[in-house]
Amino acid sequence: MQFTLILEDESGNQINLTTTANQYMTSEIDGLYPPAGTVSTSAYAGMNGSYLNNAFIEKRNLVISFAMRGIKIEQNRHALYKIVKPSRYVKVYYRTKNIDVYTEGYVESCNITNFTNETIGQISILCPDIYWYSINSTYAYFARISDAFHFPFPESDAPFPLGTYNHSNIISLQNDGDEIGFTLVLENVGKENVVNPTIYNVDSGAYLQIKTVMLPGDVITVTTKIGNKTVTLTRNGVNSNLINSFVAGSTWLTLPTGKTRLRISAALNLNALKVTAIHTNAYLGV
Repeated sequence: MQFTLILEDESGNQINLTTTANQYMTSEIDGLYPPAGTVSTSAYAGMNGSYLNNAFIEKRNLVISFAMRGIKIEQNRHALYKIVKPSRYVKVYYRTKNIDVYTEGYVESCNITNFTNETIGQISILCPDIYWYSINSTYAYFARISDAFHFPFPESDAPFPLGTYNHSNIISLQNDGDEIGFTLVLENVGKENVVNPTIYNVDSGAYLQIKTVMLPGDVITVTTKIGNKTVTLTRNGVNSNLINSFVAGSTWLTLPTGKTRLRISAALNLNALKVTAIHTNAYLGV
C-alpha cells in the first residue's frame, strides 16, 4: 500500500519517513487500528454473569519500524534525532489515496541499531488523544444577513445585491468519522444585545443554552470535545470563563456519524447573532 508518513516536532520542523530507496524504508506502522479498550466488570454475588463498572480507551501506542539505506546513514540518523526526541511532543501525518489524517503524541523511545548489516530502528509514540483527525475541517454558518458583495463589480448599471436575508434558523454538519465534539463560535455582529443564545439538535432534542447577555462585538467560543470542554467569552480582547452560565438541562452537544441539523435561537435579538460551527472528522482507526 502506498502511503506518506511525516513526523513534525513542536517547532514545526518535519522529517519525511515515507519509503524511499536511499533514506528511510518504513516497513510497518503498528497502531493505525483502533486502540484496545479497558473493560472493568464485577461478578454478581451468588449469580451467573457480571455487571459492567466502566469501559474506556486509555491511549494509542503508535510504533513505526524502519530501515535506513543509502550512503548518508549517519546524517539521516542525526536528522531523525533532531525531530524525534524521547518525552517530547510529535505530530504524525499519515496519508493514503483515500484518507489524509494526523494524530498527536509524545515520543516514548527512538531505538536504532548501528552495529548490524542493516541499520534498523523503531519509534514508539504514545498518544493520549486516541483519535486520528482529518487535515481539513468543515464549517457551517448561520447569519440573518449573508454576504453577497463580491469583486469584480458588475459591468452593467443594474442594481446588484450587497447581501441576502436568511429565513432559516437551521445549519447542517456532515460527520464522516466517529462521534465527536465540535466547536461553536457565537458572535454579536449587530448593534443590540443578544440574550441567552441557544443551540438545539433538531433530531435528538438536546440543547446547549448559555445564560448571558452578549454585548455588540462579544464572541463566545464553545468547545464540546471530551477532555477539552470550554465556554469562553471574549470581550474587548479579554477572555473570561462562562462555563457556569450553562442553563440547567443543557448538554455538551456532539456530532454522531452522519448528518446533524442544529437550530439557532436566542431570547432576544437573534438577528444580531452570527454562528460558526467547526467540525473535524475523527477516526479511531485508519
